[in-house]
Amino acid sequence: MTQKLVGILLFFCFLCAPCAAPSQVTDDANVPALNALLTEVRLLRQAIERQGAVAGRAQLLVGRLALQDQRVARWQAEVQRLETDASNLALQRVGTQGALARVRTALDQAKDVEQAAEMEHEVRMREAQLKQEGANLVALETRRDETKQALEAARAKYEELSDRFDQLERELDPSRR
Repeated sequence: MTQKLVGILLFFCFLCAPCAAPSQVTDDANVPALNALLTEVRLLRQAIERQGAVAGRAQLLVGRLALQDQRVARWQAEVQRLETDASNLALQRVGTQGALARVRTALDQAKDVEQAAEMEHEVRMREAQLKQEGANLVALETRRDETKQALEAARAKYEELSDRFDQLERELDPSRR
């Protein structure tokens, strides 16, 4: 009985052996292809991870660029407002100087002591007004100059961010290298 069992077992081994052998040969032939495929998948995963990291940096940089653009616009508007205010104050100062000159002329032509006293008071008021307008103009011009400096710094920062964005864009687009 054991001989019969061993015989049947050997018969099945011989019968199955030819089927198993080509399978192993096929598997050996597929190993380089599978390794190449696995390498390609790994490279694709690394490329996707790099792309994701660069895209995240780009998105952050775009946000910073937009914020810096808003800052530049605000500084420009402030500089324009201060220039307009300084121009208006300079015109007002010219008007005060003209009024002062007219009052001084009237003072020189005053015949009455009471009228002369009024004119002298008017001259002192106009001189004080002129002095105050001069101080205000100097302060306004100083503020305008400081604001212009801040605007130039904001523009420089914007240009720096823009350059970094361009560099990132070149990294994302391999055809531009």
